[in-house]
Amino acid sequence: MNESIGWHIVVMYLVVMNVVAFVAYGIDKWKARHGRWRIRETVLLAVAVLGGGVGAWAGMLVWHHKTRHVKFRYGIPLIVAVQVMLLLLTACRARQEAAPVSMVEHGSMQEHSASVLLVLYDPEVGKEPLLKAIRQCGAHIVYDYNMMPGMAIKKPDDKTLEETMQYFRTVKGVVNVEYDHIYRLTDPVRPRLERM
Repeated sequence: MNESIGWHIVVMYLVVMNVVAFVAYGIDKWKARHGRWRIRETVLLAVAVLGGGVGAWAGMLVWHHKTRHVKFRYGIPLIVAVQVMLLLLTACRARQEAAPVSMVEHGSMQEHSASVLLVLYDPEVGKEPLLKAIRQCGAHIVYDYNMMPGMAIKKPDDKTLEETMQYFRTVKGVVNVEYDHIYRLTDPVRPRLERM
């Protein structure tokens, strides 16, 4: 299946689920006011868990419904937070197996990959000129960021990182070319003490 079609299906699913959740909370509020049979709380929570978290939260706020119930007041925002994190994690995925990268350290400057660079492009121009340039120079896509118009690109073996960066700066639609900085999460944190 084409990758962009897959994302369109996911987006359509999420839109439908959020509309269903929003409407369900509105209907349940109407039924509560009119003494009718209600929608079960498990159904309302299930719709939120199955992708309708934002619609459920909006329904709670707009219809002023289930705002006093602890499992809704704290559960729905928690569901939304988890769904946003999952969406962000799946939006930035590896195109190929991550290979060990060599690093370069420039004195007091931040350490960066010796073979990977980050390229941001203008979404109005699109990524086609960048993809063509990647093929022409023999580079490879490491990551394609779907939440922003950018890619992590591995340089060709026969060029230096600086030569590759200079080449991509000349490509139509490219707005920025940067080193792929490496931030070590295992390094000890040294808090700065502020003097008053």
